[in-house]
Amino acid sequence: MKIILVGDEARMRRLLALGLILPEEQARVATSSSDVGRILADGEIEIAVLDWEMKTTPAVALLTELHTLAPHMPVVVMAASEAAVKASGLTGVTQVVEKPVEVDALRSSLQRNARSTALEPMRSQPSPDVSSDDTQSTRSALMRRRLAVAAKVAPTSVNVLLLGENGTGKTRLAEYIHEKSMRAARPFVTVNCPCLQTQLLESELFGHVRGAFTGAVSDAAGLVAAAQGGTLFLDEIGELPLPIQSKLLRLIQERRYERVGEARTRVADLRIIAATNRDLAAEVAAGRFREDLYFRLNVIAIEMPPLRHRPEDIVPLAEHLLAEFVAASGRKLPRDFTEEARTALLRHPWPGNLRELRNYVERAVILCEDDRVGLDDLGELTASGVASVPQVGDFVTLAALEDAHIRCVLEKAESFVQAARLLGIDKTTLYRRRRKQGGSTVPFDPDVGASLTG
Repeated sequence: MKIILVGDEARMRRLLALGLILPEEQARVATSSSDVGRILADGEIEIAVLDWEMKTTPAVALLTELHTLAPHMPVVVMAASEAAVKASGLTGVTQVVEKPVEVDALRSSLQRNARSTALEPMRSQPSPDVSSDDTQSTRSALMRRRLAVAAKVAPTSVNVLLLGENGTGKTRLAEYIHEKSMRAARPFVTVNCPCLQTQLLESELFGHVRGAFTGAVSDAAGLVAAAQGGTLFLDEIGELPLPIQSKLLRLIQERRYERVGEARTRVADLRIIAATNRDLAAEVAAGRFREDLYFRLNVIAIEMPPLRHRPEDIVPLAEHLLAEFVAASGRKLPRDFTEEARTALLRHPWPGNLRELRNYVERAVILCEDDRVGLDDLGELTASGVASVPQVGDFVTLAALEDAHIRCVLEKAESFVQAARLLGIDKTTLYRRRRKQGGSTVPFDPDVGASLTG
């Protein structure tokens, strides 16, 4: 990160001395409006830290200057508790960190809020899996339908539940919904539900006050506060511990919460998007997930298709990733894939989905010594690459061939109704066949409902 520290010089220098800035980061100190203008003119600053209690210049004036010169730059304000209430409601403030400031917590806040700036290259150069500008960059009709629904729900405030295997792009779709929403200028904050123990997750999510538990040496605002005004993305919500689920339910229903160890009730203004690779209905039946929370999250459900169900996108995605990795390496080659390599890419079942594809392409760029990526550069992929969809004439049962045909028609049809018509069966029969295959139990018909699964 490249940071501008706005405040009284001695105080800002003290933050630097305490180790706020890591070796790879750079910071510049501004103590006046002219300093802010001169530093931002260089065009390299990614995030600002503003001291609200300045002695020399009104902080409001400097906030206005920051927002005018860099309207999309995150601004983290450091303020005492009373001033924090006032600062949190002002235009241009991304997050308020209450004093006394704990340096590690401030650094974590900067890293989270700088994420919105880091996404700008993705917005200007959309990738083929999810475009920031439209839904036409994917060649898969299956994927285009999901993106169309995402674009419809993005301007609303409803909760969205993203379903699908690991590596299918659920996080990127959540970012896409945020970028298309009215909250796009505010933070997009990710909570990785499986990563921490219950107490630590509660503290990470809702924050805590000093002395709330062993090791709580200072106040921490929490990720809910960090997402104020923006979007809170709960990744792998199916692994959220039951004790936290009740607190999350209250946050969704009432938009209220308390920090760990604090009696004061706080109000949250945010949108919630959740993602999981689990069958939450089965988790509810097993008693591992609250039914009321499931229904609150499942207002709009979008199931991300695995890469093997998007064969039209495999080679374009690989080409996009190839160009990305070549540019990042500073090289000019390789420029393309050989026909044999393209065939291997198409035949591989991709159990790891987009994440696996990314790893293979990155490896190929490193190993390739020619102008095109060949079979040898793909290594283990070519050894495991077998056709994942049964073909006419393969030694498979009629049932397996029929199931494969139904899946292919569902992927390519514009709607569930059209798929049933093309297959020569009614919607109820197709719905039952889809359930038997292990697909979603909720068919999508753009003329009937908004849920998009299956």
